[in-house]
Amino acid sequence: MAKADMAKRQRPLTVDIPRPGDEQPVWSRIGVIALVGFVVGIAWPKLAGVRIGPTVPADTKPTAEATAAPAQPPPAAAAPGTAEPEAKPQEAAAKNQQQVVVGPGRITRCSDKKNKKVEDCGELQFDPIALPRLKELAQCPAALGVDGKLPIGFELNFEKKEVQVVKGKKTSLPGSTVSAILQCAAREFSNVSLEEVPHKYRRYSLVYTATFLPPGAQADAAKAEAGGDEREQAAGTTTSETAVSGMATVSWDTALVRGAPKEGDVVMRLVRGTRVKLVGRQNDWYKVEHRGKTGWMYRGAIGL
Repeated sequence: MAKADMAKRQRPLTVDIPRPGDEQPVWSRIGVIALVGFVVGIAWPKLAGVRIGPTVPADTKPTAEATAAPAQPPPAAAAPGTAEPEAKPQEAAAKNQQQVVVGPGRITRCSDKKNKKVEDCGELQFDPIALPRLKELAQCPAALGVDGKLPIGFELNFEKKEVQVVKGKKTSLPGSTVSAILQCAAREFSNVSLEEVPHKYRRYSLVYTATFLPPGAQADAAKAEAGGDEREQAAGTTTSETAVSGMATVSWDTALVRGAPKEGDVVMRLVRGTRVKLVGRQNDWYKVEHRGKTGWMYRGAIGL
């Protein structure tokens, strides 16, 4: 045993000096170690479904959507035939506009081909043409803010196919305003055609009373003053007699008094200036009494 130890101690020492190429790292080994570390530290938890850190905000989106409250059902549709309420601003705007209320026209005179005045002018369907255009006078710049009545006259010449606008009587508006409004009316009727208007005589004179209401004014009272029940008078279909009372003067040179309105036999002929008593009315005809006799006279022949 002692001899073996002595032999080891007497063995000469050797020193290995590495060569320059041996000092460089072995990159293949490092790559293998890195790959193993990636698999163990990162890839394996992902593949196994194991979370090794806090949940990122993106992962919470599906959960939040899944747990959100269900959407409310859409509002039920309105029942068929149920009208929606009109917008209050539109109603207010309509009330704040200038208005023109016009009653049916009144024939004041007519003449035949020889320019001779005719006593019974009958009826003339000019209202459907005149009324819509007269109501458009609310857009006339001179009518803005105007409050009052203006009789507007018309001269219809069917021979020349002409419509002339003339000034009426007893207006409550200033003269300058009346002139400007009549100019607007003349423009409104400048392109009117008389071809479609049935007529019997060559010339007619009519007058319409236009009531101008400023913005915010109510039209109910004005309608009653302008023409009463316009629908009834325009249609001319009412056959019932309405009781009236008062006195009137014949305004035509010779007025015919008939036993019945429009087509009744002539029972009297009254000259201009004759005073008659009014006892009834049916549409455009007045029942008058004179010297114990009664009959029907057209309203155009009466100066009320």
